[in-house]
Amino acid sequence: MNRVRALLAVLVVSVIVASGSFGDDKKDDKTPVKVKGTLPPNWAKLSLSDEQRHKVYSTQAEYRGKIGELEAKIKELKKQEREEMEKVLTDAQKARLKELLLDKAPGADKKKEEKKEEKK
Repeated sequence: MNRVRALLAVLVVSVIVASGSFGDDKKDDKTPVKVKGTLPPNWAKLSLSDEQRHKVYSTQAEYRGKIGELEAKIKELKKQEREEMEKVLTDAQKARLKELLLDKAPGADKKKEEKKEEKK
């Protein structure tokens, strides 16, 4: 019975010690996260401190995200605008527009020449 109690005591102590050591791996909140970026032209000549560089890079990262979201929204709005404008066209006008756009596409001249040779 004494052996069981001793084994149980050792087991309890080891569980307590093990659970207490898992919480020690916290990162220091004051350590700044490395943010990469590029300085605007001529800013490297201003002898910026590491803190200033970090703030510039952080600002760039923050605004790049916001700008990216707005650019995606602009792209979607332009697509919607184009769809609304095309609703005005007749089917014949839509087909002609498609032909005109294909003529301006890269390699369109080569395709025209191939079609002419096929007709001969």
